[in-house]
Amino acid sequence: MKIRRIKVTTIIAFVVIFMAILMAFFPSLFATHDPLEMDMVNKLQGPSAAHWLGTDEYGRDLWSRIVYGAKTTMSVGFGSAALAALMGIPVGLITGWFGGITDNIITRFMDACQAFPSFLLAILIITIMEPSAGSLMLTISIVSFPIFARIVRSNVLSLKKREFVEATRAFGAGQLYIMFRTILPNCISAITVEFSLLTATAILSEAGMSFLGLGIQPPEPAWGSMLFYANQYLNQSIVYMLIPTFTIFLVVLSVNVFGDALRDWFDPMKLK
Repeated sequence: MKIRRIKVTTIIAFVVIFMAILMAFFPSLFATHDPLEMDMVNKLQGPSAAHWLGTDEYGRDLWSRIVYGAKTTMSVGFGSAALAALMGIPVGLITGWFGGITDNIITRFMDACQAFPSFLLAILIITIMEPSAGSLMLTISIVSFPIFARIVRSNVLSLKKREFVEATRAFGAGQLYIMFRTILPNCISAITVEFSLLTATAILSEAGMSFLGLGIQPPEPAWGSMLFYANQYLNQSIVYMLIPTFTIFLVVLSVNVFGDALRDWFDPMKLK
């Protein structure tokens, strides 16, 4: 029996994600200062013993703002992916199972949603709503749910004619039972991989929206809004710009690496 080996990069990615989640849930354990505490005397300072990553334009501790910003950014990332999955999975089950005119109508609607540039659609939705973490999650999930729907639909189309499904039907199981108890569990691997990859996309979308001023509003810390304000002081403090940039890069890269590892793990042809 062959054993799957876990790559070092996968372990590192998992550690980074785990630490980001810990900071999101327990920010007070990691932060060294109040993220909203201003100290104008020490504004735009570089890394020091008092401020590990330096300070921003108001003298607020950057490390503490990164820690508390993880709560917002990770919540939007995982929350958006979860909400998109909740919206897309039932749609994919319905279209794949019933087929016919139901499949055609819903599939054409999803085609229309995906034909429109997703970022522009997200900007349109967020401008109608009040910018907040909840608005961002809803916006990103609306833009992204067709991805889950298509993945589940393709899996249902390949599974619904399989012998174990026909056997369940022969025992008198209803359609809802077959869809949610027989077919859906066999789609979990594909859903899990897409969930991890969409989380990375949602984190980038949150950063982009906040950078444009359509996301998390000040003074609440968020990595994207930190990047926006750091851009205005690029000539005075390069560290201020690099810190949120590197944080976003590291977390998104880790989520993508972990998602690729999950894809390899669930692929029976890639046994190591």
